[in-house]
Amino acid sequence: MTNNGTAHPVEEFLQALTAQLDRAQDTLALKVRAGRPLTWALKDLAIDLRVFVEVDAAGRVLLRTAGPNEEAASTVHLSLTTITRPMVEENTRSFQDDADPRSIDDLGQVAHLDQADRKKLDWMGVRTVGQLKQLSSEASTGAVEAMVGLPINRLRAALEAAARPHVMGQEVIRQPDGPLLRIYGANLTNGSGTSVLMDGEPVEVVQAGPQEVLVRPLAHHQHGSLEVTVGDQSATGYFRLPGRPPADAGSTTS
Repeated sequence: MTNNGTAHPVEEFLQALTAQLDRAQDTLALKVRAGRPLTWALKDLAIDLRVFVEVDAAGRVLLRTAGPNEEAASTVHLSLTTITRPMVEENTRSFQDDADPRSIDDLGQVAHLDQADRKKLDWMGVRTVGQLKQLSSEASTGAVEAMVGLPINRLRAALEAAARPHVMGQEVIRQPDGPLLRIYGANLTNGSGTSVLMDGEPVEVVQAGPQEVLVRPLAHHQHGSLEVTVGDQSATGYFRLPGRPPADAGSTTS
């Protein structure tokens, strides 16, 4: 918080504060390892902020520090207390368990979700495509529309877009008999088969799952277009196999 009239999001203030408290805890740990007795510990912290509360167009709550002669400022009372590791694990979601970690913003243009629509989903705690899928699987489309306030046609378009295959990245797996290519994404299989084209040529699919597909490139593949087809829908991308010699390496001409 500064006195220059700049408003800051609540989460940025809290993140900055807790980051400094984490550094203080790290310093205490170093003192203990150096043989110094632990003489104090921070258990609870209470702060009263005299600020003006604002809300921007994206729906974020902002805090602006009140100046010396500014009247009608609000007093925000913050109280931080300790939390144990089991409490953190119980009350926070695991990103590793998210079946589709793409941001809701990735669906915005495809599903015609404007900023107001995305803000409604964010307020419901729906920030990834996987969370949207989970919400729709546990409640009817009409119920979700009533809870979120999202028009049903845009909600259906978002769910349709969320179900399409999507390529996000790749990783080369070195093997004695030649490299394999692991393709990361979402909806990369539907249980009925997945096919992959590398630079327009079909390649062997060694293993396929919803979030990754493992394929065996052909000997001459170095880089080019990538196409993953699931059912009647396809996702495209680009592949590169670093370290491979050019396709005509070792050839001679007469």
